[in-house]
Amino acid sequence: MRGKPLVGVWVDHRCAMLFWSDRDGEMEKMVMESEYQEEGEPIDVIGRSDHGGAVPHADLQARRHEQLKHYYKKLGEVLRSAEEIFLFGPGQAKKELAALIRKDKGFRGQVKGVENADKKMTEGQMAAKTKDFFGLPH
Repeated sequence: MRGKPLVGVWVDHRCAMLFWSDRDGEMEKMVMESEYQEEGEPIDVIGRSDHGGAVPHADLQARRHEQLKHYYKKLGEVLRSAEEIFLFGPGQAKKELAALIRKDKGFRGQVKGVENADKKMTEGQMAAKTKDFFGLPH
């Protein structure tokens, strides 16, 4: 890819699909998964207390917060090379990631859009949405 790329990111708390493109519309896909566990999911061995019982709710919330913080940090490091960023997806993850990027002085002005999108989008639909947002050829 020539120059700094444009990137569309479909993101939720579990996974990010990154669609990197140049101005000619040539695109590459990248997938990043988080370790985030939703409320009500079975907790792994780390989620048990020393006494064999369940971990208190506050500890689980703190753990989820740390998982998301680590996930967004990894995404931010990868996105640092993008010229323009378009975030889309279901839920709050896109807004949380946008807020973190906008606070980072190294990202000033790079988030060009944040939109709601369906959780059940196909990769082809995600790629097309990215191209449409940036006005790239299909």
